[in-house]
Amino acid sequence: MLTATSSLHSIRTHYHSESRDLVRALLNSTSLIEANFALELLQGKVPEKTLVTVMNLREVLKELPSSPFEMAVDEDVLLRAAHLTKDRAVMMRTLADGIDLTVTTAGNLVLDIIIRSEGKPIYWSPVPISDDYVTPALIDVIVDSDHLLNEMIELAKAMGLVFNPPFYLSLEDWRMDHAANVMESITDLF
Repeated sequence: MLTATSSLHSIRTHYHSESRDLVRALLNSTSLIEANFALELLQGKVPEKTLVTVMNLREVLKELPSSPFEMAVDEDVLLRAAHLTKDRAVMMRTLADGIDLTVTTAGNLVLDIIIRSEGKPIYWSPVPISDDYVTPALIDVIVDSDHLLNEMIELAKAMGLVFNPPFYLSLEDWRMDHAANVMESITDLF
C-alpha cells in the first residue's frame, strides 16, 4: 500500500490534464474491458511507472469494502481501533487535510462510509454498485488528498477486514493476471 499511497503525486500530474477522464476510468471502472481500453489509450501519453501506480491504486480501491458489509469487530472496538468519536448514530474523525470521515453502523454491520470534503458529503459506495468501485465524485478527493486513501486502508484494517490487494511491478503483470477475465468479458459481449 505504501506505493499506492505515497505515489499519488505522480498520478496527480496526469490526473489534472487531458488524460484525466481516462485515468479516472482506469482507476474506478469495474469493467475490465473499459479499464484495459483506457490503459491502451494512456500508454505513450503517461509514463509506464505512473500507469503501474494507477493499476496498483485500482486494486486498492477494488479491495476496499462496499457498503453495506459486516465487519469483524463491534462498534466499541472500532471506535478505539480507528480513533473515531461517536456523535449520536455516527462515528467520525476529521483528517489532517480537513476531510471528515464518517461511518454509520448497526452493531457490526457498516451501513455507510461518508466522506465530507469542502462541505459536500459523498458516499464511499456508489448507489447502485455496478460500474464503479467508489462513487465517481470521490475519485477527485482520493487523488487530491494526502490522507484519505491511507485512512480508508487503516479503517478497513481496524474493522478486522482482510485487506490484501495484489501488487504489480509492471503493466505486463496486470495484463497477465487479468487476461482470461478480459477475454471472457469480450466474449460475453458477443
